Amino acid sequence: MNQSQFRRHDLVWLDPQIDAGKFASELQAEFVRSWVKQDFPFIVARQSDEQARESNQIILGFTLPSAPSRTRVMLKANRHSIIRHSRPILLSETINFAPESWRIGLNNLVALFEKYAIDARVYGSLSSEILTGMRYLDESSDLDLLLEINDETNLPEFLENLEKFPLSSPHIDGELLFPSGWSVSWRELATALLTGIPRSVLAKSSREIRLIPADEFTHSILIAA
Repeated sequence: MNQSQFRRHDLVWLDPQIDAGKFASELQAEFVRSWVKQDFPFIVARQSDEQARESNQIILGFTLPSAPSRTRVMLKANRHSIIRHSRPILLSETINFAPESWRIGLNNLVALFEKYAIDARVYGSLSSEILTGMRYLDESSDLDLLLEINDETNLPEFLENLEKFPLSSPHIDGELLFPSGWSVSWRELATALLTGIPRSVLAKSSREIRLIPADEFTHSILIAA
């Protein structure tokens, strides 16, 4: 498996023959063991720990659907314990699993993304509910999207159309992911580009966080991730 292909929000499954509990804190070890036993995926986090990378470990996480506040579980797993890997679920594949009140809007969103040749993927509550069969969505849930921008995307035009998209429920949140591997909140970048006021936006790669001038994103942001 090519380890360099892992990106934030990717899904990975760990080998059930390995005691994955040892990769987490003592307080969260049983959560991790149970997660693996149920064949649920872990989410690839930002790999900010240099020591973990040097030890050939990968930082992963998942969220338990506990109420009233959800528990976030984090671990550093050995990379050789990964037996399966996939990109986040495509938006087009989630529509039949989404709340019925969302579905017309989601179909229209898919059409908008197809117009700009953007691959739209889902993470967050909707993804977790589909992947585990447990309850994550409620009336206040956002639709978290990872929008994979390509070199041909007319970014200002696309963001303008997305901002005025007539969808009140759910609230659309999430990130734009550029070919370089850098991502940025689509709302933050839209505000910066559409107002025309020079500013920097908070961008994330698989390893770091950096303030980057917003106008660099209109030139495919050539900074290496």
